[in-house]
Amino acid sequence: MVGALSSRLKTGRKRTMPYTTEIIENGKGIQHIGSGTVTGEELMSSAATVLKLIQEGLKPEYGLTDLTDVKKFAVSAEEISRNAALNSGISRYLPSVKLAIIAPANDIYGMVRMWLAHIDSPGWTSHVFRRKEEAVAWLKQEAP
Repeated sequence: MVGALSSRLKTGRKRTMPYTTEIIENGKGIQHIGSGTVTGEELMSSAATVLKLIQEGLKPEYGLTDLTDVKKFAVSAEEISRNAALNSGISRYLPSVKLAIIAPANDIYGMVRMWLAHIDSPGWTSHVFRRKEEAVAWLKQEAP
């Protein structure tokens, strides 16, 4: 299954949410891209979608989340904790994975660090980066 899994908001007309999830490299990776205002609900919805795909047999080796274009990260500390718990559940099906998260803005970087502190997935190697080039280089080294 290759292609975007963008969620939709219903506001009289359909529009793509500012947090998308895409299966890349024929299932080898999962890419999340945020833009504009990203909410905790969007993060939870994306994680639930990824969990369902993994339960159905998807076995990605890495994940790349790019929050470069996020202007407002409307995610509470409680939502970070709940999202981390959901991702820890994913790790039962996917015990070893490499995750690179790009968060140039200080406030978003801090929230990602909070998520990393909450995640309980011993086989996962996760890092947050300020620049996409650094994240991609790290992933190429860790998940060739």
